[in-house]
Amino acid sequence: RGKALISTRHKEKTLQQLTFYFDPLCPWAWLNSLWVREVRDPLHLDIDWKFFSLAEINELDAVRNGPLRITAQARREGGNEAVDRAYLALGRMGHERRQRYETLEELRPIAREALREVDLDPKLVDRGLDDTTTIDDVLVDHRAAVEQYDAFGVPWLVLDDGTKGFFGPVIGERIRGEEALKLWEHFTFVSSRPYLFELKRGRAKLPPLQDLSNEFLEAVPAGAK
Repeated sequence: RGKALISTRHKEKTLQQLTFYFDPLCPWAWLNSLWVREVRDPLHLDIDWKFFSLAEINELDAVRNGPLRITAQARREGGNEAVDRAYLALGRMGHERRQRYETLEELRPIAREALREVDLDPKLVDRGLDDTTTIDDVLVDHRAAVEQYDAFGVPWLVLDDGTKGFFGPVIGERIRGEEALKLWEHFTFVSSRPYLFELKRGRAKLPPLQDLSNEFLEAVPAGAK
């Protein structure tokens, strides 16, 4: 249903590990996450979703950690698969529907509705926000990224051997099909070069983000709360 057409020439690849650090509030990480979801099946990517707090790194109001705390509760209750769904839900909420909040109380109803969309228990929102220790789970991942990889933002990607992490690629649009696969091939090649540290150019404005993730929502199996 709505799946992008992708060449079968990549089908025989062995399982690849990818650790993906994210904050649901970052639109650039959101676009990058849609790219890795696009190539996950054909490239046999095993994505380990990890938390990185932009509020912590930029010394912002802790209310911005609300979505991360919800995803931390999702991990407690359902592991990495639940984080995968919760991130999809909260990314759609914040970036595609542009539902904003100023307080945790304003976040609760819109986040509950978002989790229903991916067949997660909406009460998970309240369990995550009522339990103040969920921020500890977030900060464990966050501090590990800073200490191990000198991470400073998201998207932050760590490939197979886990020894190196990379900021980016920062993607300015939804990448699909063969273009998504080519980008992955180039990214993994460049990231394997020990002499290359940075490649950057001026950043374009974000494109409209509405409905970009519909095909991934359609692929969520029902009845797996």
